[in-house]
Amino acid sequence: MLFAYWWWRWWKTKPAPAPGETPRFFRWFHRESDLDSVSYAALMTATRGDWMKLDPKARVRQFRALVLLSLRIAPVSYREIELGDLRPGLYSNDERNAAGSAIARTLVLLSPSGLRAISDAQTDEGNPTVGAGVTDTGVVVTIVVVALAAVCALAAVYLGAHAAVRINFDDEVTRRLLSAQAMAIQVLTLHVERERAVGQELPFSEEERSLLMRLEDDQRRLATMQGRPLPSPFEGAREFAREATRVATSMTTLALVLVGAYFLAQTKEVMNHGGKR
Repeated sequence: MLFAYWWWRWWKTKPAPAPGETPRFFRWFHRESDLDSVSYAALMTATRGDWMKLDPKARVRQFRALVLLSLRIAPVSYREIELGDLRPGLYSNDERNAAGSAIARTLVLLSPSGLRAISDAQTDEGNPTVGAGVTDTGVVVTIVVVALAAVCALAAVYLGAHAAVRINFDDEVTRRLLSAQAMAIQVLTLHVERERAVGQELPFSEEERSLLMRLEDDQRRLATMQGRPLPSPFEGAREFAREATRVATSMTTLALVLVGAYFLAQTKEVMNHGGKR
C-alpha cells in the first residue's frame, strides 16, 4: 500500500508554530527525516507483529510513526485538522465517530489512566525524549505537531515518550491489537482517499465496518484484562452500535422460533385431539 498523495502533502506542508506563538494546548513536536518510509514500515511491522525483530531504536521510531498515523486518520477526513484535537463535531454521524474513536482508543488503552499535560515534549525519530510532556511519572526536517487536547493525544505523547519501556511488544494481546490498528488505519486511509476523489463522504462497506468492529472487539478484550471499562478517547466519542443490534436480532429470531414452535405444537395437539374423536 502506498500513501495517498494528499496525506504526504499534508505532512510536508504542515507549518511549525511561529516564534513566540501562544498555544491553546501543550504540544508534542516530533522530528522525522523520512516520515513516509518509516510510516509505511510501521504499518507493515504492526500488521505482521514483527516488533521484536527490530532493534530497540528502530522499534521506537516505527511505533512513534504508528501513533502519529493513528492521530492523523482518527478524524476520518482528508481535510487539514489539527492533530490531537478530536471532538464529536468533526464527524457527520455516529458511525464515523465510532470509527475515529476506535482508532484513537487504542492509544488510550496502551497508556496509564490519569495522564495530565505539564509541558511541551520533543521527540527525534527513535531517540530519547526531550521534555516529559505528560505526567505519570524528544532541529527539524519534518515537524509533526500534536495538540495535547484530547485524552487520546495525551496518551499519544506518553506512548511516544515512553514506548521503549512501557510497551510490551512481545505480548500476544498487544501485538494483536497493534495489528488490528494498522489494518484499520490502512482501510480508513483508502476510504477517505476515495472520498477526496469524489468530493463527498461515502458509507463504510461491510468489509470496512467488520474490520473496524474487530479492532473494537480487541479493545474490549484488553480493557477486560485491565479490569476497566472501555475508555473514551475524547469527549463525545462513540462505539459501534452493532452489539445492541445483534442482541435485538437474536432476540427477534429466538422469539420467532419460539412462536413457530408453539404454533407447531398447538397444530399437532389439535390434530391428535381430532384424530381421537
